[in-house]
Amino acid sequence: MSDISVRLFQAIVAGAAAEGVAPAELLAAAGVDPADLADPDMRFPRAVEARLWCEAARLLRDDCFGLHLSERLPVDGLGALGFAVRSSGTVGEAYERVARYLRLVARGPSLEIRIDGDVARLRHEPPRSGPAPSRHAIEFFLCNLVVLAKRGADPAFTPRAARLRHAAPARVDEHRRLFGAGLRFGEEHDELVIERAFLATPQAHAEPVLCEVLDQHLASVAAALPAETSFVERARSAIAAELAHGEPALPAIAARLRMSPRSVQRRLKEAGTSLSSLLDRLRADLAVRYLSESRDSIPEIAFLLGFSEVSTFHRAFKRWTGVTPATYRRGAGRPLREPARAAPRHPSNSAS
Repeated sequence: MSDISVRLFQAIVAGAAAEGVAPAELLAAAGVDPADLADPDMRFPRAVEARLWCEAARLLRDDCFGLHLSERLPVDGLGALGFAVRSSGTVGEAYERVARYLRLVARGPSLEIRIDGDVARLRHEPPRSGPAPSRHAIEFFLCNLVVLAKRGADPAFTPRAARLRHAAPARVDEHRRLFGAGLRFGEEHDELVIERAFLATPQAHAEPVLCEVLDQHLASVAAALPAETSFVERARSAIAAELAHGEPALPAIAARLRMSPRSVQRRLKEAGTSLSSLLDRLRADLAVRYLSESRDSIPEIAFLLGFSEVSTFHRAFKRWTGVTPATYRRGAGRPLREPARAAPRHPSNSAS
């Protein structure tokens, strides 16, 4: 799974608003439902994040928006993580906390701190699957690591080298101002190279007691994050939970997912599917399993699958398999046209 916390979206929108772009205009351009930003548990797919970065840069006419946002972002811009990083004893401890708790802000990418002789490499590893991260997102992340060191330890800090995978934009003067003379584009990795000894530099705002409290809080929040299943699997589980109440409706599915109906439809479309397709596939999988493994009558199975009429279930099952439910149960049925996924014996009534 690769998704982005609403906290980062709020920071991007607030940063653009501070420069004159109305939140409603930016969200409309990026296709984001404003109601989603009010949900503290909301997370967005990387494709939506990329659109938001792109539209913010376009509306502001700022091709370095990611860099500039990292400089303007207040310490509370990323919540408790920002305060924990600032309160860390040394620069190295601050970077370690970024690496440890990055998934609270973005699941999928990672920060790896690699010691190589007298240097340390702060390497951003992108998600293993899905669309490539936005250029602005990568620049924002790496520049945040630079700004962290400037604010916490040495205002004159610049890395020994900065390497970026993407091609150089039309102008790179702002990139060189922040990353220094060792900046290179079109590289194999996104990373900063700094002096290893600099990791031990004390931070000006170190608060060990506060940092310990924040560590406990961040660890508990990280432990409470849902398992990193795909959004499609989460939607499928929500549909299964609603089957016991009849035909699953979009508003009920959206409520279980803590999202707006519009956002659910958008995310399913981005995944190449739809609510009706997921429902049809889930019913087909469960129908085969119930007929094969249970003693429930065919009308009972139709009810479990949310069909209001047994005749409707018969027609659907014949479309899925080419035979009737009764024929399938007698052992003369055909397999589904696609492999059936594992599913619970009875749909759960609890949110997944």
